Amino acid sequence: MGPAEDAKVHLAQAEKALKASWMSLKFSPDHLSASMEYSHAATQFRAAGLLAESADAWTKAGAMKEELHDLFGAGRAYESAGAICDGTGPGGPTVAAGHWDKAIRCFRLCGKSEIAAKLILKLASLREKQGDMEGTKTAFQDAIEVFQQDEKDYELGDVYKSYIAFLLRSGALEEALKAMDGHVEVLVRQKHLPFAHKELLSKVVLMLHLQDTVRANEALNTSGDVAGWFPSKECQVGSELVAAFQAHDPEAVASLIKDQIFSFLQVEVARIAKQLRVIGVRTASGGAALEERAEEAHLADMLM
Repeated sequence: MGPAEDAKVHLAQAEKALKASWMSLKFSPDHLSASMEYSHAATQFRAAGLLAESADAWTKAGAMKEELHDLFGAGRAYESAGAICDGTGPGGPTVAAGHWDKAIRCFRLCGKSEIAAKLILKLASLREKQGDMEGTKTAFQDAIEVFQQDEKDYELGDVYKSYIAFLLRSGALEEALKAMDGHVEVLVRQKHLPFAHKELLSKVVLMLHLQDTVRANEALNTSGDVAGWFPSKECQVGSELVAAFQAHDPEAVASLIKDQIFSFLQVEVARIAKQLRVIGVRTASGGAALEERAEEAHLADMLM
């Protein structure tokens, strides 16, 4: 008997287990037997290359395990169904996401938050590829919430970095600034102060990219709560950069952004830093009057 025929036998056994029978004094569905048979059927369908049937059997196995309150087992079954559908599988990424949503719910309910978070991050990657920006944001925020609840700062820091990178790629700078605040809190708790200083400098870079020297200056001053900030090289360079913007001195800005310190920032931030420009520049006479230049197109290209 080949795997396909074997799978069909297990499928029939699963359906039989769910039927009540007065003759055999069976008055309720046997969810345990059904879940086992569906799992065997899914495995054999996969071996036979019948992916749609395998995914369907895994889904049914997951439903049976939920009936048994085996949420971890249910999560694994839904996760398997999603893995089969992902990529070029039956239904593709959209269907895979539906299975993973069910798996995440089960894993979170049974306290397996780390597994849930890894699947959430898969969803974030999938949704970004699909162009679903809001769905991607929600997935990242869910992953952050999971790790915050479990107080797993190591994993939380990595999620923040990925989330910030996504927001910068999407041009959502204000949301990136908020995420950076959360990342700084994590880094301070971990006592990774040099990395916290780099993130604070990144905030200054983004604010200057937005031509907001007021907030950039406030960020420099209010970051003093982070130990070692004021004497740090990041604070020094950030202060000089803000001063150059306030003085509308493009030459000073051009000189400062060549500092090697910017190459140690997150890739997306480093790219923005290298292209910082002062919109208002000094006139040839060096007087107080400013020649304003509209640079919306240039600024828009900076994040492309």
